[in-house]
Amino acid sequence: MPTSDRTLKSLTFPIQYLEIAESLARELGMDVELIYQHCGIDLPRPFMPWQSINGKQLKLALAYFLSLCPPGKLPLVTLMEHFPLTAHGPLGMLALTSANLDEALQGVMRYATLVMPACELHRMEFKGDIHTIIECRHDFGEVDAFFTEMVVVAPLKILSFLSRPFTGGTVYLKHAALGNQADYEAAFGLKFVFNARQNKIVLPKVDMSIALISRSKASHLLMKATLEQQDRSHARLKPLTGEIKRHLHAAMVQQRLLSADTLAQTLALSSRTLSRKLKEEGSTLPQLRTEVGIEYAEVLLLETSKTISQVASAAGFANAPAFARAFKRAHGQTPSDWRAGLGQAEVAIPQESASSISVKG
Repeated sequence: MPTSDRTLKSLTFPIQYLEIAESLARELGMDVELIYQHCGIDLPRPFMPWQSINGKQLKLALAYFLSLCPPGKLPLVTLMEHFPLTAHGPLGMLALTSANLDEALQGVMRYATLVMPACELHRMEFKGDIHTIIECRHDFGEVDAFFTEMVVVAPLKILSFLSRPFTGGTVYLKHAALGNQADYEAAFGLKFVFNARQNKIVLPKVDMSIALISRSKASHLLMKATLEQQDRSHARLKPLTGEIKRHLHAAMVQQRLLSADTLAQTLALSSRTLSRKLKEEGSTLPQLRTEVGIEYAEVLLLETSKTISQVASAAGFANAPAFARAFKRAHGQTPSDWRAGLGQAEVAIPQESASSISVKG
């Protein structure tokens, strides 16, 4: 069901996203003021970098952009032609000035919520590949598939700044293609899979060390400091929650125990302070262990032939029934049904009791 306009209005996006529609309108010789009128945007000109648009305005802007796209050409290709990495502001500059592809993608993961609050990103390493999974938390109605493609593919703009070619990768999208699949693959140089169970980008781990031709240590540190300041002032963000989940993900892939005391020491906090700060962000460590376990289980269910019991064990759950209960609360269906692609129900991951999951050593 599409997200209500009221909820979309509560989401904040960079004003720079309007420049994408502006660029196409100017190329077509159109009056850019029509875009602002269509989107109900009335802001002082020129726009300042700290100004923003809301989710409903972004939805209207995407619909307007689609109406301008030339026929016979993939809308996503047209979008990416007019979508510079700098449209993400400091986040785009952070990626551009990174030392290598891995640092660029890690930066995107760390600060993505600042520019894309409608989605959550998490990363998994599996069988020599890096899976960047994008979970869209809001439905943008008639432009939802186009919006999803924009979110998933936009980070791939960094590939044109690599110092040598990458060996390949795959883009998975949950919706049907908006055009010819071969056109997607020809335009972006990666394999595309549609009607998938997840929205994600899978790139070979061996490519993560490829250097960027635009790298700059000083500029990178400046952009990181800017984003850290925005991060601290952004009330919606949960910086400690995200940091802990990254540590839990890494530990789970390596199948090693990461206790609360070890986590606290890694983050230079006491166990009590760690618990208190998580509570302030609306989380608990058992809840995060469950979320990370579910996320890792999703990859195992799709990418391996492991039994449900084996997936439960690898994902840190005490047993298969505990895993099945937690998974059904997260997705509204059993792990077996989810693996088979049966049913459509997907709901937010709830809190789980501490006894439901225990990371294996």
